[in-house]
Amino acid sequence: MVIRKEHALCLLDILNREEKREEFSFGPEDELLLRELEVSRLVRLETPVKPVLTYGGLVVSKIIRELVDRKRIPHPEEWDDDFRWVGSEIIAMLDSAYISGRVGRITEKYLMERGFAERVRDEKSKKEVVVLTEEGKRILEIYKEGETILEIDAELSKFIREAPVGPAESSFLPTGTHEEHLLEAMKLIAYSIPESEIYTFTGLGQAVKKVLEFGGFVNEGDVITPSILWSLADYADGKEISKSALTLLMTLAFVGSDGELLPAGEWALEVLRLWKEGAREDVWSFNIEEEEVKVLFTIKDLIDKEKVNPEDKPTFKNIRREMIDKKVKEYKKLIDRYGRRIKEMPKKYQEIAEKFIEAKDLSRWYDDNFNLRETLYELEAFNLIESSYDDKGKEVFKITNYGERVLLEQEKNTRRISSTAVKSITMTRKAFSAPNIEWFKEAKEENLIGTGGPSKSGYLYASLAEEIERKPYLTRFELELFHKIPERGITVDDLLNELRDEEERRKTLLALEKLEARHLIDVLPDGNIVETEAGRKMDQALSSVPKGFGNPVNPLIYRLIKALVEVGTLYTKERKVRVLPKNLKEALRRSGLSEEMFYDAIKAARAAGFIGQNSVNNAGLLLLEAVGEMNPKERLGGYTEVL
Repeated sequence: MVIRKEHALCLLDILNREEKREEFSFGPEDELLLRELEVSRLVRLETPVKPVLTYGGLVVSKIIRELVDRKRIPHPEEWDDDFRWVGSEIIAMLDSAYISGRVGRITEKYLMERGFAERVRDEKSKKEVVVLTEEGKRILEIYKEGETILEIDAELSKFIREAPVGPAESSFLPTGTHEEHLLEAMKLIAYSIPESEIYTFTGLGQAVKKVLEFGGFVNEGDVITPSILWSLADYADGKEISKSALTLLMTLAFVGSDGELLPAGEWALEVLRLWKEGAREDVWSFNIEEEEVKVLFTIKDLIDKEKVNPEDKPTFKNIRREMIDKKVKEYKKLIDRYGRRIKEMPKKYQEIAEKFIEAKDLSRWYDDNFNLRETLYELEAFNLIESSYDDKGKEVFKITNYGERVLLEQEKNTRRISSTAVKSITMTRKAFSAPNIEWFKEAKEENLIGTGGPSKSGYLYASLAEEIERKPYLTRFELELFHKIPERGITVDDLLNELRDEEERRKTLLALEKLEARHLIDVLPDGNIVETEAGRKMDQALSSVPKGFGNPVNPLIYRLIKALVEVGTLYTKERKVRVLPKNLKEALRRSGLSEEMFYDAIKAARAAGFIGQNSVNNAGLLLLEAVGEMNPKERLGGYTEVL
């Protein structure tokens, strides 16, 4: 839905004519404008010169008139020519505000000047807040309820092929053109909030673009329409279609001369699926900190050394030894570089460097300042390593295929990859979602977005975000922060404004990154934070964890609980799984943990309140349910395939 000055005036004109039952007098010069309104599902054309308001068009037209009459907005005649009353960026603002129950600070001005938000007094907090008006909610409802028109002809196909996929700066796209309006109305492209600085092709748009990469090379006529897509689907299902329909599919290179389905046809079926089922709602992300990358490389080094010396296997003891050596060298180099100017050193290194200078026991210095066990939990939680055991029952660490892919990408440029940067790519899978300018810049700085779209690295981490099997993990600090976040109604600024210490603010932002990458929270483009379904269940599961409990849940506890449930008996009314002592041996095998790790995990799980003496209780079952929600249920085409 795109409504600029010319669209609003046209809608009001049609509304007035319909109410007065006057004759229409639209000419050829209005053809493009009416086409844009038709694709937005606001009008339908009874004849080429007689537009009729649809139900959605009638509602929108009356909203404009009522807001004008109540002096909530100026009459469209007074709008600037390039003013967008509604566009994908406004829909994204409305959606974020609706989900979170309040309007984000960065979008207040934009929604209020359109009549979509208002200030009210919150009786709970006794403070003034900005919330959506009924008009704002109605516009969002009309947008979401309307079926997307998908009609792409040869001319529009050329425009789509030439436009970069994004996310990219909007200057890459000729905004304000008829073609751009059609693409936005068809939900093929979206703009960022608040001022459309960034655009991107949506999930549906990306699939359409892929079709046109392989096929649809005709000079005139339709290329992608519902009827063409349904004919293709019938053909792929083995149903008989007309000769003319089959000829068209072959002309478009959807079907080959021997009757086989070609790549363009395969992607056209994906377009049909996305068009029918709608875009995904969830945004998936991924995060890895620089220290975690270094530990991952250390595990790799030990795996290589083990080939020469079996004693150099990647055990916790050996990893710690190697990391102490690396950290000592790293901080000696830092101190040599800064000398007495240690206060000029980056904050995150400064305090540790000062302790290094005073340290008499470097092993203790390392343990006091770097938590290796937590780093290993982090890596396993994102499916980059897996803890196992050797033939002597010793804990060892293996690198997964995903971990190998990260190592290969990080080899020449070791750095952190933030959740914010990754979701700047994955959020485009939605129908009207593009990263805001700050998120876009962060992705650019981390080399995840290049010119006109994601880089090879960007596609890799976006792919990991949607493919890895997340396991639960929370540090004590993350748990405390997580408990501060309600289901909805809080912003990033609200959390940060409570903190005066710069280090606490930095830790809070890093913790938010981890919570989002684990899919427990969603930081919306307007700054609002909401819990996901996984987050709500995890909150319940952790509600009885004793205060101050370190690492209240970790991948080993999860593996233990999952194995116990698999060998136990569910008592539905009690919400409990009882495990007979004789089945513990099978649970041990299924967990993949060593005997020592298994029984250590049992102690930790009991202390955290997930299991009893011989059973997994409701908290443990909720933990498993939360993990189920932490990972995608549906599988979209992977980023290495899509783009």
